[in-house]
Amino acid sequence: MKALVVYDSQYGNTERIAQAIGAVLAARVETRVARAADATADSLADCGLLVVGSPTQSFHATKPVDALLKGRSLRGVRAAAFDTRFDMAAVDSRMLRLAARVAGDNAYAAPRIAAQLAEAGAEVVAEPEGFIVTDTEGPLRAGELERAAAWGMSLLATI
Repeated sequence: MKALVVYDSQYGNTERIAQAIGAVLAARVETRVARAADATADSLADCGLLVVGSPTQSFHATKPVDALLKGRSLRGVRAAAFDTRFDMAAVDSRMLRLAARVAGDNAYAAPRIAAQLAEAGAEVVAEPEGFIVTDTEGPLRAGELERAAAWGMSLLATI
Protein backbone atom coordinates (compact mmCIF):
# COMPACT_ATOMS: atom_id res chain seq x y z
CA MET A 1 0.00 0.00 0.00
CA LYS A 2 1.07 3.56 -0.70
CA ALA A 3 0.19 6.63 1.33
CA LEU A 4 0.16 10.21 0.11
CA VAL A 5 0.08 13.22 2.41
CA VAL A 6 -0.95 16.32 0.47
CA TYR A 7 -0.91 19.76 2.02
CA ASP A 8 -0.78 23.47 1.38
CA SER A 9 1.08 25.80 3.71
CA GLN A 10 1.79 29.50 3.78
CA TYR A 11 4.03 29.91 6.82
CA GLY A 12 5.30 26.34 7.19
CA ASN A 13 3.05 25.24 10.05
CA THR A 14 0.78 22.97 8.02
CA GLU A 15 3.85 21.62 6.23
CA ARG A 16 5.41 20.68 9.56
CA ILE A 17 2.24 18.83 10.56
CA ALA A 18 2.15 17.04 7.18
CA GLN A 19 5.80 16.01 7.56
CA ALA A 20 5.16 14.65 11.08
CA ILE A 21 2.22 12.58 9.83
CA GLY A 22 4.21 11.43 6.80
CA ALA A 23 7.17 10.32 8.93
CA VAL A 24 4.94 8.08 11.03
CA LEU A 25 3.23 6.58 7.99
CA ALA A 26 6.59 6.01 6.25
CA ALA A 27 7.68 3.72 9.06
CA ARG A 28 5.06 1.20 7.91
CA VAL A 29 4.05 1.98 4.30
CA GLU A 30 5.56 3.63 1.25
CA THR A 31 4.74 7.31 1.80
CA ARG A 32 5.10 10.51 -0.17
CA VAL A 33 4.50 14.00 1.23
CA ALA A 34 3.71 16.66 -1.39
CA ARG A 35 2.34 20.17 -1.73
CA ALA A 36 -1.14 20.26 -3.23
CA ALA A 37 0.19 22.24 -6.20
CA ASP A 38 2.65 19.39 -6.95
CA ALA A 39 0.22 16.47 -6.59
CA THR A 40 -1.19 14.90 -9.74
CA ALA A 41 -4.36 13.01 -10.54
CA ASP A 42 -2.23 9.89 -11.02
CA SER A 43 -0.63 10.22 -7.59
CA LEU A 44 -4.08 10.55 -5.98
CA ALA A 45 -5.42 7.50 -7.77
CA ASP A 46 -2.29 5.45 -7.01
CA CYS A 47 -2.53 5.58 -3.23
CA GLY A 48 -4.38 3.48 -0.70
CA LEU A 49 -4.36 6.20 1.95
CA LEU A 50 -4.70 9.87 1.11
CA VAL A 51 -4.22 12.45 3.88
CA VAL A 52 -5.07 16.04 2.94
CA GLY A 53 -4.30 19.14 4.99
CA SER A 54 -4.62 22.89 4.72
CA PRO A 55 -4.45 25.97 6.86
CA THR A 56 -7.90 27.31 7.67
CA GLN A 57 -8.45 30.58 5.83
CA SER A 58 -11.79 32.38 6.03
CA PHE A 59 -13.33 29.11 7.26
CA HIS A 60 -12.08 27.20 4.17
CA ALA A 61 -9.13 25.24 2.82
CA THR A 62 -6.75 27.06 0.51
CA LYS A 63 -7.44 27.28 -3.22
CA PRO A 64 -4.73 24.75 -4.21
CA VAL A 65 -6.31 22.12 -1.95
CA ASP A 66 -9.83 22.86 -3.23
CA ALA A 67 -8.62 22.76 -6.83
CA LEU A 68 -6.83 19.46 -6.30
CA LEU A 69 -9.95 17.71 -4.99
CA LYS A 70 -12.54 19.17 -7.38
CA GLY A 71 -13.83 16.73 -9.95
CA ARG A 72 -11.68 13.82 -8.76
CA SER A 73 -12.77 10.24 -8.40
CA LEU A 74 -11.25 8.72 -5.30
CA ARG A 75 -13.22 5.48 -5.18
CA GLY A 76 -11.32 2.77 -3.34
CA VAL A 77 -9.08 5.28 -1.55
CA ARG A 78 -9.05 5.60 2.21
CA ALA A 79 -8.71 9.23 3.24
CA ALA A 80 -8.37 11.61 6.16
CA ALA A 81 -8.28 15.40 6.54
CA PHE A 82 -6.51 17.84 8.83
CA ASP A 83 -6.05 21.56 9.16
CA THR A 84 -4.17 24.15 11.13
CA ARG A 85 -6.27 26.66 13.00
CA PHE A 86 -6.51 29.09 15.87
CA ASP A 87 -7.76 27.99 19.26
CA MET A 88 -10.98 30.03 19.25
CA ALA A 89 -11.01 30.15 23.05
CA ALA A 90 -7.77 32.14 22.88
CA VAL A 91 -8.82 34.55 20.09
CA ASP A 92 -9.31 38.17 21.19
CA SER A 93 -11.97 39.01 18.59
CA ARG A 94 -15.49 38.46 19.89
CA MET A 95 -16.80 38.73 16.33
CA LEU A 96 -14.50 35.96 15.10
CA ARG A 97 -15.40 33.73 18.05
CA LEU A 98 -19.09 34.32 17.35
CA ALA A 99 -18.69 33.59 13.63
CA ALA A 100 -16.84 30.37 14.44
CA ARG A 101 -19.52 29.32 16.93
CA VAL A 102 -22.28 29.96 14.37
CA ALA A 103 -20.38 28.08 11.65
CA GLY A 104 -19.74 25.10 13.97
CA ASP A 105 -17.62 22.41 12.31
CA ASN A 106 -17.70 24.39 9.08
CA ALA A 107 -15.55 27.07 10.73
CA TYR A 108 -12.49 24.98 9.90
CA ALA A 109 -10.92 23.53 6.76
CA ALA A 110 -10.63 19.87 7.82
CA PRO A 111 -14.38 19.05 7.96
CA ARG A 112 -14.84 20.69 4.56
CA ILE A 113 -11.90 18.73 3.12
CA ALA A 114 -13.34 15.51 4.55
CA ALA A 115 -16.68 16.28 2.88
CA GLN A 116 -14.91 16.86 -0.45
CA LEU A 117 -13.06 13.56 -0.06
CA ALA A 118 -16.30 11.71 0.67
CA GLU A 119 -18.02 13.42 -2.26
CA ALA A 120 -15.20 12.19 -4.50
CA GLY A 121 -15.93 8.64 -3.36
CA ALA A 122 -13.14 8.18 -0.81
CA GLU A 123 -13.75 6.28 2.40
CA VAL A 124 -13.03 8.81 5.15
CA VAL A 125 -11.38 6.69 7.86
CA ALA A 126 -10.88 9.26 10.63
CA GLU A 127 -12.60 12.28 12.06
CA PRO A 128 -11.14 15.51 10.66
CA GLU A 129 -8.38 16.81 12.91
CA GLY A 130 -7.27 20.35 13.72
CA PHE A 131 -3.82 21.39 14.91
CA ILE A 132 -3.40 24.70 16.71
CA VAL A 133 -1.22 27.62 15.68
CA THR A 134 -0.72 30.42 18.17
CA ASP A 135 -0.78 33.27 15.63
CA THR A 136 -1.31 33.81 11.90
CA GLU A 137 2.29 32.94 11.08
CA GLY A 138 2.64 30.46 13.91
CA PRO A 139 4.30 28.93 15.67
CA LEU A 140 2.47 25.69 16.33
CA ARG A 141 1.27 25.32 19.89
CA ALA A 142 3.60 23.19 22.01
CA GLY A 143 2.85 19.50 21.59
CA GLU A 144 1.09 19.75 18.23
CA LEU A 145 3.80 17.89 16.28
CA GLU A 146 3.58 15.04 18.78
CA ARG A 147 -0.21 15.08 18.48
CA ALA A 148 0.13 14.95 14.68
CA ALA A 149 2.41 11.92 14.96
CA ALA A 150 -0.11 10.21 17.25
CA TRP A 151 -2.91 10.99 14.80
CA GLY A 152 -0.77 9.51 12.01
CA MET A 153 -0.37 6.34 14.10
CA SER A 154 -4.13 6.13 14.45
CA LEU A 155 -4.43 6.32 10.65
CA LEU A 156 -2.14 3.31 10.32
CA ALA A 157 -4.65 1.28 12.30
CA THR A 158 -7.23 1.91 9.54
CA ILE A 159 -5.19 0.28 6.78
